Amino acid sequence: MTYHRDMTMTAWLPVTISSFSVALALSAFLWQTRRTRLSQSLDLLFRLEADFFGTAKKAQRVKAATDLLAGKCSEAEPILDFFETMALLLRRGALDQEIVWHTFFYWIDHYYAAACQHIEQRQVAEPLVWKDLVSFVAPLRKFQASQSADSGTRPPPPTRSQTSSPKS
Repeated sequence: MTYHRDMTMTAWLPVTISSFSVALALSAFLWQTRRTRLSQSLDLLFRLEADFFGTAKKAQRVKAATDLLAGKCSEAEPILDFFETMALLLRRGALDQEIVWHTFFYWIDHYYAAACQHIEQRQVAEPLVWKDLVSFVAPLRKFQASQSADSGTRPPPPTRSQTSSPKS
């Protein structure tokens, strides 16, 4: 019996079909994994959003704003802790940066700006306090700048009906 190095088409066809099937199954698995991760990320984001805009957190934000306007920061610490947790979840891949930016950038940026001196002072004694929050703000600001620069869009000017007073 002699061995032929040249395999016939009938010998390669099952190998080719099997290889294609494995590649297709792997692609479907990866796609499904990404979809599941996005779904879980959105679910987590909606929970965070419900908490942040819920009654208890709104009351805390009022206290924090009053405190910050008075030059104090103790009432803002729970809000900073909330953003620290969000930053940790983003760093660990549980949240998506663009989705966090879209939903929370305004709040994160303003609270951080109002409390950054307090954060720096606390980190002198406790270097790990809000460490994820601090490293979280710069990339979000960079992303904000890239969105603003790339969009090139401005709000449309008001229409005549928006600028004129109603007729009596």
